[in-house]
Amino acid sequence: MTATAERRSAERPADQVRGRATSTDVAIVLSAVAAMAHLVAVPDHLRWWPASGYAFVVIGALQATLAILLLRTTSTNVILAGLVGNVAVVLLYLVSRTVGLPFSPGVPLHGAQPLPGMPRIPDGDKAVGPLDLLALLAELGTIVVLLGHLPRRARRRAADSLLWCGLAIWSLAVLGALT
Repeated sequence: MTATAERRSAERPADQVRGRATSTDVAIVLSAVAAMAHLVAVPDHLRWWPASGYAFVVIGALQATLAILLLRTTSTNVILAGLVGNVAVVLLYLVSRTVGLPFSPGVPLHGAQPLPGMPRIPDGDKAVGPLDLLALLAELGTIVVLLGHLPRRARRRAADSLLWCGLAIWSLAVLGALT
């Protein structure tokens, strides 16, 4: 490295010397963690309901793809796709743990009769495991980091959309539609 190149790299933050922001690396790791958590859970979900196992394969593959894409680019389209995908997975998880998915087979827990559309966790958070929490936290972290990568105007719109979505869910819960 020449003296001029060394001086230039010393003047720039470490993020720019590598060519990628540290927050991008965080999003890559979080997305990869969420992908691995979903892929590890595939065998159990295939045994319970094959469609859920295949859904976990797709979710894991898409989250791994996001991590790979973020290695190459932080374009607005990639970031928006990552945001939409992770928000959808988090919402699906929340529905499956509260009111249950109406199209899924029932889950017999604690000797209860399995009924279609029943929540997977009838007694609250008892059946939420460490892998569930790991994936959920990784997805929420990915959402937060990706929001920070959006241009100012797009970030404001995305944050507003997330807030409206949260308000709608909260309103449905208050009205009893989610019980």
